[in-house]
Amino acid sequence: MSTPKKAKPIKRKLWYKNKAVVLDPLVEKFNAGEDIIYDQQMIPDDVWGSRCYARLLKKHNIIDAKELKTLEKGLDEILELYKKDKFILKLEDEDCHTKIEDYLVEKYGEVGKKIHTGRSRNDQVLVMMRLFMKNRIKELMKNAAKLTKQIIQSAKKYEMIPMPGYTHMQRAMPTTVGCWLTAFAESLLDDIAILKSVNDILVDQNPLGSGAGYGSPFPFDRDWLSKELGFKRTQNNVIYCQNSRGKIEGMVLEGCVQIMLTLNKLACDLLFFTTQEFNFFHFDESISTGSSIMPQKKNLDVAELIRARAATVVNCRNEMTNNILNKTSGYHRDGQEIKRPLFLGLRYTEMSLEVMSIIIKKIKPNEESLLNAMSPHLFAAHKAFEMVKKGLCFRDAYREVGANLDKLEINKEEIIAMLKESTHQGGTGNLGLDKLEKKVDKIMQK
Repeated sequence: MSTPKKAKPIKRKLWYKNKAVVLDPLVEKFNAGEDIIYDQQMIPDDVWGSRCYARLLKKHNIIDAKELKTLEKGLDEILELYKKDKFILKLEDEDCHTKIEDYLVEKYGEVGKKIHTGRSRNDQVLVMMRLFMKNRIKELMKNAAKLTKQIIQSAKKYEMIPMPGYTHMQRAMPTTVGCWLTAFAESLLDDIAILKSVNDILVDQNPLGSGAGYGSPFPFDRDWLSKELGFKRTQNNVIYCQNSRGKIEGMVLEGCVQIMLTLNKLACDLLFFTTQEFNFFHFDESISTGSSIMPQKKNLDVAELIRARAATVVNCRNEMTNNILNKTSGYHRDGQEIKRPLFLGLRYTEMSLEVMSIIIKKIKPNEESLLNAMSPHLFAAHKAFEMVKKGLCFRDAYREVGANLDKLEINKEEIIAMLKESTHQGGTGNLGLDKLEKKVDKIMQK
């Protein structure tokens, strides 16, 4: 029987004391999980946090001006290596915080050992993720605004093309393609407002300086540090800084969920209305797929995937919520598991916004099919309203029309005229598209 190989001492960790203990390789791999994959993307954020923290140490005379200059030089080197794909995290690094500190110690000796004074990887990861989320939210808002603009432009183009409106999956009342599209533009504007609120109220506050979750004996000016980092304010209570981990990321994902719910409904409508039974819209072959067995097939797979990925983003939010359940106050290692759903939820939301912009550009209404679907029964309520305008009470008018549905007739000219009569705010004759477009332009300029 062969003798099992003895594990070699693994790279000395930040948390080792007097000797490099032998950490079981499988345990080390399990502990790291996929964490380094996500940390790799956030290295610039961690470098920025370290740079500002070094300036705080200088402000409080823990390091001098020369040492600060050395640390900033080292951090610049790390960024340059990162841009060239030469600063790559490995399993033994544990995380980007460790690798950055190791680099500074290895290249610049004693001064590298000072950068962690009063700081913990606990508040390092918090501030790194806040910086990361701030940037990603900004990009999401831009992409959502871009899609909204595209939808409004299509709504203007097809503003008065008649279209059946549905309730209970049955034809209900007349509407227009412009009104249908504008509903999604306004929904996205609400989603953007949700994201902005999450960022301004929750994400844009600095947790750095809270240490491991219980502060430090140094009289650090955390408000000064917050301004240096670019945060609007300081997250005050040091314990809550740790307790908010997962809560704030969960609210970012909630913002993503709301966007994906909007896109999900739009995708469902598109799939429904582009079936051969409806044929309300044509779509470009550049966004469709075919079948390996049925030569006639033309499938809008991209909308089906948006529909499915909405469910994935909802589950990312749910995973985040379940991660923070039943934990006592303070830092817990399983908090690292929130990175996976956060990154996945953000990525799917961003991709879905970009792809839906392409879909909206490529679909065109089939006016003939839409007009043929405008059956007289759709105008039953309008006929009753005509009687009300002549003095009949609504309930009697309702019954009169309802008893004579088989006698209803309508032509194209009457359809357009009736749709234009809805001049109330948000009606088919008054969608307020110019006002909405100005609102979107304002968002895109920020």
